[in-house]
Amino acid sequence: MTTTDRPDTEDAGQPRASVKPSGPRESSTGGIRTLERAFAVLELLGSAETGMTLSAIAQKINLPIGTTHRMLKALTAHGYVEQDLRTKWYELGLKVMELRGSVIMQAVRMAAEVRPYLRTLSLQTGLRCHLAIYRGGNVIYIDRVDSGSEGTAYVPLGLQAPAYSTGLGKVLLAYAPPEEVEALLASKGRQKFTKNTITDPTELRKELSLTRQRGFAIDHGESSEFRSCIGAPIFDYRARAIAAISVATTVEEVTRRAPELESIVVATARAISDHFGFRSTGDGTIAGSVPPDPRTAMVNG
Repeated sequence: MTTTDRPDTEDAGQPRASVKPSGPRESSTGGIRTLERAFAVLELLGSAETGMTLSAIAQKINLPIGTTHRMLKALTAHGYVEQDLRTKWYELGLKVMELRGSVIMQAVRMAAEVRPYLRTLSLQTGLRCHLAIYRGGNVIYIDRVDSGSEGTAYVPLGLQAPAYSTGLGKVLLAYAPPEEVEALLASKGRQKFTKNTITDPTELRKELSLTRQRGFAIDHGESSEFRSCIGAPIFDYRARAIAAISVATTVEEVTRRAPELESIVVATARAISDHFGFRSTGDGTIAGSVPPDPRTAMVNG
């Protein structure tokens, strides 16, 4: 065997005099190559809009199916990758979000506490349920409970979506500090994903006002033409909207089951809020909150 066709493994002996040390980015050992492949998988899943199949991942990173499967199995065992048990697709796991700092750590802990409520909500409605938080104009999906329903698109954990175009985002914007919402509305470049996406600032203010009045938000095919969801806020002991939950399905099913779904989602969100120490006043207002601004109809957080 010549030097050029030597396998890419760590040599048990001393390096040959003709071999120069490699740079830090080169795969001089099997361990480094494995690490680089793992990073490639994580970067690929992190950039994907949906989960990915084993074959799709193997094709994208140009590795055999068997090698890719072993790598995914190891990453899954450590929590960096998760596999949807129904679709068998892979996505980034919560462990990746844990590495992003204390804010995400709090989100991870919240997801663990909310998960039993999401499971019950999914069983009650037969629909896919989501948990999300608001950050910088976007909602970040931090947990999901699937059902047997095919009525909604797959949403990978960690996905960020513009708040103004989703039920989860609109309900969190409705209870966000007015100055934060006004800054968002003053910004340019809001994309119109469907004909129903609300991008006009005046119309968005009206929508957020309506959301506060009824206590939930509806995505009327605003992020995807044929998909809809109903979202309700989760409050903490300081009466801050810290997250939101939703059920998602087709526009047709949401329209047909609207009263039922609205009632169940709101009741579940209230139960979760109680779990986090929230209390409301007898007249339906939020304890500890300020009166809503008459123009924006939003509460200070």
